[in-house]
Amino acid sequence: MRPRRHNSGFSLVELTSAMFASAILLLGFGSVLVFSRKQLSETSMRVGLGYDQVLVDNYVRTKLTSTVSDSMQIFANAADEATSTTSTSGTILRAVDADSTIYHIDIANNTLEWMVDSTLHTPTDATIANLLFSERQGVMNKILEVTMDLVSDDDTLSVAWSITLRN
Repeated sequence: MRPRRHNSGFSLVELTSAMFASAILLLGFGSVLVFSRKQLSETSMRVGLGYDQVLVDNYVRTKLTSTVSDSMQIFANAADEATSTTSTSGTILRAVDADSTIYHIDIANNTLEWMVDSTLHTPTDATIANLLFSERQGVMNKILEVTMDLVSDDDTLSVAWSITLRN
């Protein structure tokens, strides 16, 4: 007669090895999930900034390019605007386009405020920093330069435009 084998399952060493291997696999998979979620969040933030940049670009290109250069006034700050003291660079722009539409652009509480006639628009969700309007004389026309930073959490998108104004 043959000796009976005791088939009692896995040994403690085998169980421990399997649990250890499973734990390493779970930790690796968990870290991939956390990293992917962080990347998705950062990508979503950048897409939002890019979308805001496209909106402001649309406003700049469609509205400010039709501005009559002689109507453009740049103010360094709100106090200068109140006293009508203009400058060649500043944070507030007032301009009139060819069809007499009045644009007033500035920042209030880090939000871009774009007023068309008397209607206030806030075209971006992003916080706006370092808004600056500058004018210079080009070869034939006046040129308006607009720069700003679109800020969302820890990410910043710097944008700039040069616009040749109508005479």
